[in-house]
Amino acid sequence: MRLALIAALSLLASPALAATPDSWNALDTAARKSCEREIQRLASRARVSETSGRISGIGAANDADRYYGLILSGKTAGFASKWLCLYDKRAKSAVAREIEKR
Repeated sequence: MRLALIAALSLLASPALAATPDSWNALDTAARKSCEREIQRLASRARVSETSGRISGIGAANDADRYYGLILSGKTAGFASKWLCLYDKRAKSAVAREIEKR
């Protein structure tokens, strides 16, 4: 009994491991590629030129880190456009919508 308690407490006392810069870059690359495919599916003449914002930790209360959000800028048929894209880390898929640029 004591051994199980000590093992449980030692697991709780171990430090949390932070994500490495390489893992963040891999997530960002996968999300951007998936978002660009979704944007191309929605508007074939759309061209993404840059990532203008990132949002991490989106999800329900019991799953607060399921989605990774990107705000992408570019052009559609020669006109400036912005898209909000949510990348589902589990399904490895994206949903994108054009947002109004103000």
